Amino acid sequence: MVKKTIQYFSFVAMSILISGLYGVLHNQFTYLVSKEYFTHFKFLLFGIPDYLVEPERLGAAIVGWNATWWFGLIVGLTLGSLWVWENVLLLRDRYNAMAIVVITALLAGVLGGIFAYSYYQPLRYYEVFEFTGYTQEIRDSLNTMSDPYAFLRASTIHNCGYIGAGLGLLLGMLQLRKSRNRRLKEK
Repeated sequence: MVKKTIQYFSFVAMSILISGLYGVLHNQFTYLVSKEYFTHFKFLLFGIPDYLVEPERLGAAIVGWNATWWFGLIVGLTLGSLWVWENVLLLRDRYNAMAIVVITALLAGVLGGIFAYSYYQPLRYYEVFEFTGYTQEIRDSLNTMSDPYAFLRASTIHNCGYIGAGLGLLLGMLQLRKSRNRRLKEK
């Protein structure tokens, strides 16, 4: 029982670490897509102080960690808890399920990026951007951007990544169930 408890908590901790590092790396990429997504929106949204956004990539990394570590907690608790009372699942099965979450989030972000680059083109849209639903401070900042299309691309990549992570969690749970059923038949 002690070994299983240690494995469970280390799995949750590893899930948090992987998720947070994913967010850090993800934001380094989307910073290339739109620097203003961070300087005009995310730094304000997350309340990152000025001394932590110099250099701006450090601020993007901090935002990435803060935006994703908590999902790692959810993934770790969920995948770590499923059928934990049975000795049929191996720790490897849980890490395989976690890999499914990461890969699905990554693929969804890539697909979101492909969609965003094909859809948000300055030659196709001439409307004035109106950023509703934000606080006045963030809305004022967004309205001073030089490239709102890049902002929309980065935002789409982020949103698709979150959707992919949620879908990946469901797929990971299904994979655990499949592994469990297969191992029960082998007994």
